[in-house]
Amino acid sequence: MTNRIQITACSFALTALPILSGCVSNAPGPGPAGTTYAFGHLDGPLAGTPQKVVEATEAVLKAQDIPITSKDSTGLDGKVVGRTALGTQIEITVRRQDDANSTISIRVGTFGDTKISRDLFEKIKAKL
Repeated sequence: MTNRIQITACSFALTALPILSGCVSNAPGPGPAGTTYAFGHLDGPLAGTPQKVVEATEAVLKAQDIPITSKDSTGLDGKVVGRTALGTQIEITVRRQDDANSTISIRVGTFGDTKISRDLFEKIKAKL
């Protein structure tokens, strides 16, 4: 009887394994250097204070005619939120790493969009 239970439990565990493995990256191909894409967020380091990164982000979104719905920054962090013409929210958060560097996190839409996130990251990086 215990052998049956063990076989059933093992079968269940093996069946559930692909579901429980998680999602590290759902995007094919390499991304910008030093970035990771996980759970709909593109995260990466940038050279600049949160204020400078927020200014660069604002300039990139304006250049692409994406209206900014909110923008705020401090010496420790910052956030810019915009919406596309179809109503897709673009949320970019910045956190201070040290005096000269920050970490940026980009999320496009509810589930993320790798291509747009990578494109925005590269354009923001070029503005700094």
